[in-house]
Amino acid sequence: MPIVVEVMEPARYAQWVVAQKAKSAKAVVDVNKVFTLDELKTEGEKVYAGNCVACHQANGKGIPGTFVALDGSKIANGPKADHINIVLNGKAGTAMAAFRHLSDVEIAAVVTYERNAWSNKAGDVVQPSEINEFRK
Repeated sequence: MPIVVEVMEPARYAQWVVAQKAKSAKAVVDVNKVFTLDELKTEGEKVYAGNCVACHQANGKGIPGTFVALDGSKIANGPKADHINIVLNGKAGTAMAAFRHLSDVEIAAVVTYERNAWSNKAGDVVQPSEINEFRK
């Protein structure tokens, strides 16, 4: 992996640090922000594609005998708390890993997506604030 080092004057470096902190602050999403169903589904589809699709497949059907289907599942159509719990903490004795490393927004989005994708029509949303409370 190539590494690039840029040497700069202290004043220019200080400006660069301020700019980087500003970028970082913009990237942080307030967990109390209320998202729409469409916003969460759009973000959730991206999170699902990056973290869940290998096991549960793009169509949510899973791999029979290996990875459970989410399409029509009791988890995706049952209580939100159970769904959040399994995404956050995984399931012992199975291949379902914990995804605590994802942000509250990412978990809220992917759970909302799974509950409203394919034949799942829960119609509900999971807000980041719910995930934040669940982590406590």
